[in-house]
Amino acid sequence: MRFLRNQSLKKYTSFRIGGAADHFCVPASPADLQEALAFARARNLRVAVLGAGTNTLVLDRGFRGLVIKLAGGLNWLRIKGRRAHVGAGVPLPRLIRSLAARGLSGMEFLAGIPGTVGGAIFMNAGAWGKEISGFVEEVKVMDEKGRVRTLKKRDLGFSYRKSKLQKKKWIICEARFKLRRQRKKSINKKIREFMARRREKQPLGSPSCGSVFRNPQGDFAGRLIEAAGLKGMRIGDAQVSFKHGNFILNLGDARAKDVIKLITAIRKKVRPRLEPEINILVEKKMY
Repeated sequence: MRFLRNQSLKKYTSFRIGGAADHFCVPASPADLQEALAFARARNLRVAVLGAGTNTLVLDRGFRGLVIKLAGGLNWLRIKGRRAHVGAGVPLPRLIRSLAARGLSGMEFLAGIPGTVGGAIFMNAGAWGKEISGFVEEVKVMDEKGRVRTLKKRDLGFSYRKSKLQKKKWIICEARFKLRRQRKKSINKKIREFMARRREKQPLGSPSCGSVFRNPQGDFAGRLIEAAGLKGMRIGDAQVSFKHGNFILNLGDARAKDVIKLITAIRKKVRPRLEPEINILVEKKMY
């Protein structure tokens, strides 16, 4: 496996923002992932995990350590009966298409979300009132020493946009989902409907990280931001979308500091204060 030096992270995130990583790799298998963790341990490097980079903000200074990118690696997908065994690096669009082709239904609501399976489980991704946790049976993770363990759904502590994995130093390797049978025609119709709703409501033409804030209970972050008159608010080249208040767009040359200033300004003006769901890639000690 190749370890790259001074690799720009900007091109690996949907925001198109951020500096370079001192070290960078894309493991293709659990053995590669173990090798990457051993590489970091031997050099006392801090470690960060990057999926498809769709809800991640890389700081302008980059990352002083090793970034392990799962998208592009760990991408196996095996379907047997109503169960799917899926590598953490599999893109959600590929998973949804593969399930539909087998007549397996349940996760169509994820259509149009461009992240990976691992990232979706980590943050319990959802849309339109449904969450990926409703279909997870078990997850395989690797700890900081390269040891693999299997966690059942009850061990993962899923709640709205949260899981216990967010408080652990484990890396998701694989997940097993259980789906239900349905006619392919009906599944594909639902996928088209979810995609159309997403295109109608969300600004998909400019670089962004998707939804920036979690929805507070009983309300919507986008509605609160719009009610505060913050649509179109801009700092540098970072701007609150006119189409959806819970999206911040990169108009061309936005910097991470611009996005963070904008997030801070929104939180000061919106009551109740909003909780960000965006992941900021910072140097956390893994060992």
